[in-house]
Amino acid sequence: FSTVQTGVIKGGRALNIVPAECEFDFEVRALPDFDAQAVADQLQAFAHEHVLPKMRAVQADTDIRLRPLSAYPGLATPPESEAARLLALLSNSSEFGTVAFGTEGGLFDQAGIPTVVCGPGSMDQGHKPDEFIALDQLSGCDAMLMRLADYLCADANCRSELARDGR
Repeated sequence: FSTVQTGVIKGGRALNIVPAECEFDFEVRALPDFDAQAVADQLQAFAHEHVLPKMRAVQADTDIRLRPLSAYPGLATPPESEAARLLALLSNSSEFGTVAFGTEGGLFDQAGIPTVVCGPGSMDQGHKPDEFIALDQLSGCDAMLMRLADYLCADANCRSELARDGR
Protein backbone atom coordinates (compact mmCIF):
# COMPACT_ATOMS: atom_id res chain seq x y z
CA PHE A 1 0.00 0.00 0.00
CA SER A 2 1.01 3.61 -0.39
CA THR A 3 1.42 5.29 3.00
CA VAL A 4 1.44 8.76 4.55
CA GLN A 5 3.10 9.44 7.88
CA THR A 6 4.50 12.28 9.97
CA GLY A 7 7.86 11.39 11.47
CA VAL A 8 9.25 14.68 12.84
CA ILE A 9 7.44 17.48 14.69
CA LYS A 10 9.29 20.55 16.03
CA GLY A 11 8.01 23.65 17.79
CA GLY A 12 7.93 25.54 21.02
CA ARG A 13 10.45 26.20 23.78
CA ALA A 14 8.50 25.64 26.97
CA LEU A 15 5.15 24.30 28.12
CA ASN A 16 3.92 27.69 29.28
CA ILE A 17 4.71 29.60 26.04
CA VAL A 18 2.57 29.47 22.91
CA PRO A 19 4.99 28.50 20.12
CA ALA A 20 5.67 31.02 17.38
CA GLU A 21 6.25 28.21 14.89
CA CYS A 22 5.60 24.54 14.39
CA GLU A 23 7.22 22.41 11.73
CA PHE A 24 6.50 18.86 10.79
CA ASP A 25 7.88 16.55 8.15
CA PHE A 26 5.50 14.15 6.49
CA GLU A 27 6.24 11.56 3.88
CA VAL A 28 4.19 9.90 1.19
CA ARG A 29 5.64 6.54 0.22
CA ALA A 30 3.87 5.78 -2.99
CA LEU A 31 3.54 2.74 -5.15
CA PRO A 32 4.08 3.49 -8.85
CA ASP A 33 0.38 3.84 -9.67
CA PHE A 34 -0.27 6.31 -6.82
CA ASP A 35 0.05 10.09 -7.21
CA ALA A 36 2.01 11.24 -4.14
CA GLN A 37 1.77 14.88 -5.19
CA ALA A 38 -2.03 14.63 -5.08
CA VAL A 39 -1.79 13.85 -1.35
CA ALA A 40 0.40 16.90 -0.73
CA ASP A 41 -2.00 19.01 -2.80
CA GLN A 42 -4.98 17.77 -0.78
CA LEU A 43 -3.20 18.50 2.51
CA GLN A 44 -2.30 21.99 1.34
CA ALA A 45 -5.84 22.68 0.17
CA PHE A 46 -7.27 21.49 3.50
CA ALA A 47 -4.77 23.59 5.45
CA HIS A 48 -5.51 26.74 3.46
CA GLU A 49 -9.29 26.29 3.38
CA HIS A 50 -9.94 25.08 6.93
CA VAL A 51 -6.95 25.59 9.24
CA LEU A 52 -5.42 28.86 8.04
CA PRO A 53 -8.61 30.96 8.41
CA LYS A 54 -8.89 29.83 12.06
CA MET A 55 -5.24 30.67 12.68
CA ARG A 56 -5.59 34.10 11.07
CA ALA A 57 -8.64 34.83 13.20
CA VAL A 58 -6.26 34.71 16.18
CA GLN A 59 -3.11 36.12 14.54
CA ALA A 60 -3.48 37.80 11.13
CA ASP A 61 0.09 37.33 9.90
CA THR A 62 0.21 33.54 10.31
CA ASP A 63 0.79 31.22 7.39
CA ILE A 64 1.05 27.59 6.40
CA ARG A 65 3.70 26.60 3.87
CA LEU A 66 4.44 23.20 2.41
CA ARG A 67 7.92 22.69 1.00
CA PRO A 68 8.99 19.43 -0.63
CA LEU A 69 12.14 17.92 0.86
CA SER A 70 12.57 15.14 -1.71
CA ALA A 71 10.67 12.99 -4.16
CA TYR A 72 11.28 9.68 -5.83
CA PRO A 73 9.16 7.39 -7.96
CA GLY A 74 7.82 4.10 -6.67
CA LEU A 75 9.27 0.82 -7.91
CA ALA A 76 7.22 -2.12 -9.15
CA THR A 77 9.49 -4.59 -10.90
CA PRO A 78 7.44 -7.33 -12.58
CA PRO A 79 8.14 -10.77 -11.06
CA GLU A 80 8.67 -12.16 -14.57
CA SER A 81 11.41 -9.61 -15.36
CA GLU A 82 14.95 -10.82 -15.96
CA ALA A 83 16.19 -8.98 -12.85
CA ALA A 84 13.51 -10.60 -10.66
CA ARG A 85 14.19 -14.07 -12.11
CA LEU A 86 17.93 -13.63 -11.44
CA LEU A 87 17.24 -12.56 -7.86
CA ALA A 88 14.97 -15.58 -7.35
CA LEU A 89 17.76 -17.84 -8.62
CA LEU A 90 20.44 -16.22 -6.44
CA SER A 91 18.32 -16.03 -3.30
CA ASN A 92 16.77 -19.50 -3.67
CA SER A 93 13.42 -17.85 -3.13
CA SER A 94 10.52 -17.09 -5.41
CA GLU A 95 8.90 -14.78 -2.83
CA PHE A 96 8.51 -11.45 -4.57
CA GLY A 97 6.39 -8.43 -3.83
CA THR A 98 6.11 -4.69 -3.65
CA VAL A 99 6.55 -2.88 -0.35
CA ALA A 100 5.66 0.61 0.80
CA PHE A 101 9.04 1.97 1.77
CA GLY A 102 11.26 4.51 0.13
CA THR A 103 14.19 3.51 -2.05
CA GLU A 104 16.28 4.94 -4.85
CA GLY A 105 15.28 1.86 -6.84
CA GLY A 106 12.52 3.79 -8.61
CA LEU A 107 15.08 6.33 -9.84
CA PHE A 108 17.30 3.58 -11.29
CA ASP A 109 14.27 1.95 -12.90
CA GLN A 110 13.18 5.29 -14.34
CA ALA A 111 16.67 5.66 -15.86
CA GLY A 112 16.26 2.31 -17.63
CA ILE A 113 18.37 0.24 -15.23
CA PRO A 114 16.68 -3.08 -14.35
CA THR A 115 16.15 -2.88 -10.60
CA VAL A 116 15.12 -5.08 -7.71
CA VAL A 117 15.56 -4.30 -4.02
CA CYS A 118 16.65 -7.08 -1.71
CA GLY A 119 18.61 -7.55 1.45
CA PRO A 120 18.70 -9.15 4.85
CA GLY A 121 16.23 -8.35 7.55
CA SER A 122 12.54 -7.75 7.75
CA MET A 123 10.53 -4.57 7.81
CA ASP A 124 8.80 -6.11 10.83
CA GLN A 125 12.01 -5.24 12.70
CA GLY A 126 13.30 -2.26 10.70
CA HIS A 127 12.84 1.49 11.11
CA LYS A 128 11.56 1.32 14.67
CA PRO A 129 13.07 1.40 18.15
CA ASP A 130 15.51 -1.46 18.71
CA GLU A 131 15.60 -2.41 15.03
CA PHE A 132 17.78 -5.42 14.26
CA ILE A 133 18.83 -8.00 11.68
CA ALA A 134 19.08 -11.60 12.85
CA LEU A 135 22.40 -13.39 12.32
CA ASP A 136 20.77 -16.11 10.20
CA GLN A 137 19.43 -13.38 7.88
CA LEU A 138 22.97 -12.03 7.48
CA SER A 139 24.26 -15.54 6.75
CA GLY A 140 21.59 -15.96 4.09
CA CYS A 141 22.61 -12.63 2.55
CA ASP A 142 26.28 -13.70 2.53
CA ALA A 143 25.33 -16.93 0.75
CA MET A 144 23.31 -15.03 -1.84
CA LEU A 145 26.20 -12.62 -2.47
CA MET A 146 28.53 -15.59 -2.98
CA ARG A 147 26.12 -17.04 -5.54
CA LEU A 148 26.07 -13.62 -7.22
CA ALA A 149 29.88 -13.56 -7.31
CA ASP A 150 29.91 -17.04 -8.84
CA TYR A 151 27.31 -15.97 -11.40
CA LEU A 152 29.31 -12.88 -12.36
CA CYS A 153 32.63 -14.74 -12.58
CA ALA A 154 32.77 -16.09 -16.09
CA ASP A 155 36.40 -17.26 -15.94
CA ALA A 156 38.50 -19.37 -13.57
CA ASN A 157 40.77 -16.43 -12.60
CA CYS A 158 37.92 -14.61 -10.94
CA ARG A 159 36.86 -17.74 -9.02
CA SER A 160 40.42 -18.47 -7.92
CA GLU A 161 40.83 -14.90 -6.64
CA LEU A 162 37.66 -15.24 -4.57
CA ALA A 163 38.85 -18.61 -3.22
CA ARG A 164 42.25 -17.14 -2.34
CA ASP A 165 40.55 -14.38 -0.35
CA GLY A 166 38.60 -17.00 1.59
CA ARG A 167 35.29 -16.24 -0.12
